[in-house]
Amino acid sequence: EDIESGAKGYYHDGEKRIAIKSGMSQAQTIKTLLHEVSHATYHTRDKADPERPIDRRHKETEAESIAFCVGSALSIVDSGDYTFPYLASWASGKDTKELKDSLERIRSASDEMITAIDHSLQKQANREKQKSRDEGR
Repeated sequence: EDIESGAKGYYHDGEKRIAIKSGMSQAQTIKTLLHEVSHATYHTRDKADPERPIDRRHKETEAESIAFCVGSALSIVDSGDYTFPYLASWASGKDTKELKDSLERIRSASDEMITAIDHSLQKQANREKQKSRDEGR
């Protein structure tokens, strides 16, 4: 959709909806989608820990890091030129403990998303193989 704020995308927790800015390159669209799916999966109100709330800086740092890790691991996008300055702006001023806490969440969330995407891609490949075999009969 057209997003007038300048953001490339956003996740609306109340509506459970992701919006992606129209007109971006395919790589930027995929990277932004990974970022917003990270928010939708890991930063919702119902998953928030009232004992350990995280602020927007943490959420943005984590979502962008997850998007970068997942995109890189699956060779979907290489967004380092965009990601590193973005991360530097959101992560500045964080202390070592905050970064370590975020790192574990980033690692586990990235692993979970990569596994889910790999599984989905494998299922799709199997369906396509079966379709080809069925058409060859």
